[in-house]
Amino acid sequence: MKELIQGLDGPRTAQQELFYDLEDAAAVIGWSVVELTTLAANGRTPDDAVALMKICALLAVQQEKMGAYAGEVKEQRIVRSEAP
Repeated sequence: MKELIQGLDGPRTAQQELFYDLEDAAAVIGWSVVELTTLAANGRTPDDAVALMKICALLAVQQEKMGAYAGEVKEQRIVRSEAP
């Protein structure tokens, strides 16, 4: 495994930071959708379930956007010149 990781030491570029931040955010949103969907399925009231499902739908749309932005960063269509 060590031989596969050679040459990857050192700081990330601003572009790499942006890509990984976007991928991480999309993953957290995806996890949230799964957890909230489970809560909605076990909702105490129909109103709770409906509210949670609306949140899930909104988060799923945001997850898709974040994934698309990460793809644009990877393709260098979105460029960050320096890390924050």
